[in-house]
Amino acid sequence: MREKVAIATIGCKLNQFETMAMREALEESGFPLVPFAPGAQVYIVNTCTVTSRSDYKGRQMVRRALRMKPHGGLVVATGCQAQLRPMEFLDLGADLVIGNAEKAQIAHLLQEALEGKIRGAKVEPIRRVREFQHMQIHSFPGYSRAFLKVQDGCNNRCTYCTVWMARGPARSASPSWVLEEAKVLVDAGYRELVLTGIHLGAYHWEEWDLSHLLEALLSVNGLEKIRLSSIEPQEFSPTLKDLVINEERIAPHLHIPMQSGDNKVLNLMGRHYTREAFAQLVEELVQGRKGMGVGVDVMVGFPGEDQEAFENTRSLLEALPIYYTHIFTYSPRPQTPAAAMDHQVPPEVKEERYQILRDLRIKKMSTFRRAYLGKPLLVLLEGRRDRETGLLRGITENYIPFLFLEEPQAKRGEYITALGERMVAERLAGRRSEHDKLGG
Repeated sequence: MREKVAIATIGCKLNQFETMAMREALEESGFPLVPFAPGAQVYIVNTCTVTSRSDYKGRQMVRRALRMKPHGGLVVATGCQAQLRPMEFLDLGADLVIGNAEKAQIAHLLQEALEGKIRGAKVEPIRRVREFQHMQIHSFPGYSRAFLKVQDGCNNRCTYCTVWMARGPARSASPSWVLEEAKVLVDAGYRELVLTGIHLGAYHWEEWDLSHLLEALLSVNGLEKIRLSSIEPQEFSPTLKDLVINEERIAPHLHIPMQSGDNKVLNLMGRHYTREAFAQLVEELVQGRKGMGVGVDVMVGFPGEDQEAFENTRSLLEALPIYYTHIFTYSPRPQTPAAAMDHQVPPEVKEERYQILRDLRIKKMSTFRRAYLGKPLLVLLEGRRDRETGLLRGITENYIPFLFLEEPQAKRGEYITALGERMVAERLAGRRSEHDKLGG
């Protein structure tokens, strides 16, 4: 019996995809996968570095792994935080630190470490990585939908961000490879695929952009729904916008980073759009597609964000038809221009602004969800139960959590039509509709 391996993941959907790909590669090499708890011989932590909070979680998880590691075992750190600051984890006591590019060789590297052939940091400078690292995956155990990584890296250099340093230049998977992977996942029973990438809207392969890739994927037999992860506002070409608005098999749910509603702050951030352009895009998408749910990222407390700038952000969020807001409090990232900027915002002001936007987020999210009471909705059955209520969970195509008051007699990963009857813990709850189709 090979050594038991446990993996913990911090961060985005791309990290989740790469963790699942590592799991599959390890299992194919004979390593049993077990929960991240005492009993494993090898602990792997897939880290994130988007905020100081993410960094803290990475260090905390490695410390936890070190406490659980048996004599002769291994603790391995990987991911963006490990890519940028490998010595941070070696100083904590990690046995091996590997970079993002090395994830594709996880089984080989782990075997060499167990044999005592390698220790310390094995992190290739990510700027040298020019080719897309293919990480094949055939299933997503425990998931009702599958993620599909089609892009990696970023050529933008937002002044607050280190992700481009950790992920390297933008690069994309070939359309033929993406289509083959999509067919494998659909054949495995997944009706919905979530396209992921660090900079998904920058997908580019020869003459193909993201719109061309979507059109090709829509021809895959058995694929009922495509969901897009985060896309930058300036990357909505007319063709992509038309596809999202008019193609029913593309989920009416988008996540579009806004970061600020003030043009001065957007300029300081190195963002390439204005508040006016952002507002126009959101309005066009929501008006063009019935049921469209738009989520945004917003950062509070960026250097130079005075009270007027914050009010511009708050008022824009309040005015726009936005479903949810992912709020970040600015934290200085090492080696970024923003960390050295003047007019840093005091922590107590950041916290006050965060709470104001948090209250607005709760209000807008509740309003959006309650608007669908009594209306038929297309719901993907997740096959898991809600911890608080014990009810079976689902997610609507526009990303509203749904709780089933009665067992819907359907399989996990199946889309069914349901009717929301009431709110339970601020989530829609209802039953499978007697009608098979929306509007029936």
